[in-house]
Amino acid sequence: MYLAQIPFFPATKTSYDLEKAKPAIETLMKAYPELLRCLQCNTCTKSCPMEIEVMDYMAAAMRGDITRLAELSFDCVMCGLCTSRCPAEICQYNIAILGRRLYGRYVAPKAEHLASMVQEVEKGKYEAMLRKLMDTDEETLKELYTQRETEPEQADEFWTPKDKTYL
Repeated sequence: MYLAQIPFFPATKTSYDLEKAKPAIETLMKAYPELLRCLQCNTCTKSCPMEIEVMDYMAAAMRGDITRLAELSFDCVMCGLCTSRCPAEICQYNIAILGRRLYGRYVAPKAEHLASMVQEVEKGKYEAMLRKLMDTDEETLKELYTQRETEPEQADEFWTPKDKTYL
């Protein structure tokens, strides 16, 4: 049974363990062997409401270029129009999401501060703050939310809030 927004087009979805997968063409082919049926007819691209070059990211997938696949498919909303129009019956958006997951897990550089933040979380630095928020009533949470300092629209990459309590 599917619970989905209409219109909906059910498509092939493979199960895979991202921890055991490798960022290589073999992973894509094992998960979605129908990838090699792609005719490069461009019907998928023409049907995309996001104007994504679907055929190009499928070509990248067929070459095993995980980085290019992730970059080109980044804006995909997984509406399924490409899949519904594909004469080769390929589920492009599921191939794209596998590519983006592989890219994020294995290819994309890790943020410099990630290791230190993980250590802080593991040491329990944020436990008291989170517990306090969890114990707060809904009205107070709404008030805190509306009074928070928001990031300016034209902020540079080094912007931080004045109150650094939760950083």
